[in-house]
Amino acid sequence: MSAVLLLDAVSRFVRKTVEEYSAAQGKNGVYKHPKVFEWYLPFKNPKIPEDTDFPYVVARIVNGKDAVNQRNDAECTVDIALSFGVYSEATDEEGFKQPDGGYDLLNLMEHVRITLLNENIIDKKYEIQRPYVWEIPEEQPYPLWVGLAQTQWKFQSIEPQIKDIDIYANRFAWEK
Repeated sequence: MSAVLLLDAVSRFVRKTVEEYSAAQGKNGVYKHPKVFEWYLPFKNPKIPEDTDFPYVVARIVNGKDAVNQRNDAECTVDIALSFGVYSEATDEEGFKQPDGGYDLLNLMEHVRITLLNENIIDKKYEIQRPYVWEIPEEQPYPLWVGLAQTQWKFQSIEPQIKDIDIYANRFAWEK
């Protein structure tokens, strides 16, 4: 349940982060606010094929781990992947296609990265860990531009609840 709440908190935070942000979209250069999704992009509506989800950010849980730190405190870490996408068709005066979408993608990724690392803790309980790792793959499905960031979050783990066991062997007179 904690991982679900973390995913929700990260998604809400990124959604608020990109509220004021706009990225160029399509041939006419119209600016749109990025949409934020959890897990995956939504399925397409075949009745509206031109409807596009770009620009977008998708937050998805990759894995998690419960462990004990150096002070013997239980802690939990969860890895969340952030996928980014923008749509950009750019040509120069001679009609050659230009990779300007890479700049739009990088700007969006940097905007989210800087805001997350500046905030450091969201919802007063989820702490982002370093390193924050991101990449823009060399192969891009032009005119779509995609990138990925790997984040790790730390928060309090579950403490074991011991029931029906007296680990201190204390007995009261009425228990004998």
